[in-house]
Amino acid sequence: MSKTLVIVAHPNLAQSRINKHWVEALQKHPEQITVHDLHAAYSDGNIDVAAEQALIAAHSRIILQFPMFWFATPAFLKQWIDQVLAYGWAYGPDGDKFEGKSLGLAYSTRGGDGTGLSGWWTKPFLAQ
Repeated sequence: MSKTLVIVAHPNLAQSRINKHWVEALQKHPEQITVHDLHAAYSDGNIDVAAEQALIAAHSRIILQFPMFWFATPAFLKQWIDQVLAYGWAYGPDGDKFEGKSLGLAYSTRGGDGTGLSGWWTKPFLAQ
């Protein structure tokens, strides 16, 4: 059976309303899913690239789970992508280590009243 690796990149998972619940649900299936919290693993911000690449190599499906920040990933996930999914490893000449793997995104956005417009970021646009 193929195993899924979920890379969690929430800078404050304990305070998350959505991502925290996703992680809790995923952790109930350790035989199928490996949950890897980047902020817990690298609180100092220094990513062990070789360890991360070995983790990816051991899984057939990779899911990046994160809150959407201004239509982008959190900065630490961007750093992880740049360092771990590197040229020559994941793509480019001899970059075949990601070949045959599935990649998915699971991202959350701020909301609350069902309209999708209740987030703090919309207030300046909705002010009259």
